[in-house]
Amino acid sequence: MGKKWRNEAERHAFFLSKGVDKAVREHNMIEEGDRVLVGVSGGKDSMSLLRLLAYRRKYSPIHYELVAAHVRGDARGVEIALPDSFVKWLEDEGVPYVIRDIMLTPYEQLPMDCERCGRNRRRTLFQIAEEQGCNKVALGHHLEDFSHTALMNLFLHGRLETMAFRRDYFGGKFGLVRPLAYIRENDLVRFAKACEFPIVQADCPMATMSRRQAARDLMMQIGKEFRSANSNIVHAAFIGDDHAQI
Repeated sequence: MGKKWRNEAERHAFFLSKGVDKAVREHNMIEEGDRVLVGVSGGKDSMSLLRLLAYRRKYSPIHYELVAAHVRGDARGVEIALPDSFVKWLEDEGVPYVIRDIMLTPYEQLPMDCERCGRNRRRTLFQIAEEQGCNKVALGHHLEDFSHTALMNLFLHGRLETMAFRRDYFGGKFGLVRPLAYIRENDLVRFAKACEFPIVQADCPMATMSRRQAARDLMMQIGKEFRSANSNIVHAAFIGDDHAQI
């Protein structure tokens, strides 16, 4: 008799969690007793990550705890409204959560470029992780994000490098992990639709002008002709795993 699921969302979670398990096991992303801070931006990827880590926790022999964290703000600063529907979603997920304004220096030039905004966002997440007693920080980057990063590094620096699946910071105090590394974006789109996530629409004015968006647009065109382009680029970038960069 085939597997029975209560709904379409659970069916997607069952199959996607296999890819999450593979990434977690192969790169020691989550270990016994870990307390994991999950960065939840309000987009489909990070919301899927929180839901999938909570789903697999029910069946995993490894015991770990979850805390969700939303860093409010973007390139324009911190005065960004947060929909009530997203806050209620966080409340209903059954894990502790924190909402914090992005950390900015007193002399921060606004609007920030994407690299600077990303660094400030990670700095804020690490601070929350320390306050919450978390030793891991999980981000929702999927397979295509890795290929886009590799392409940007190739064009900018002449090196085919991408993000690390796992990287330790501050002498091993925190581990930054990306459990969706083997998951394709289209699968996350279907999962988010089945789950009816109240996705927060990003309206940062820098988004459409970023180098990442340019790499994304290029890979969309390449992917129409070469179906395995994204996975092949990531594989090539990780032939020398020690070259992987954040």
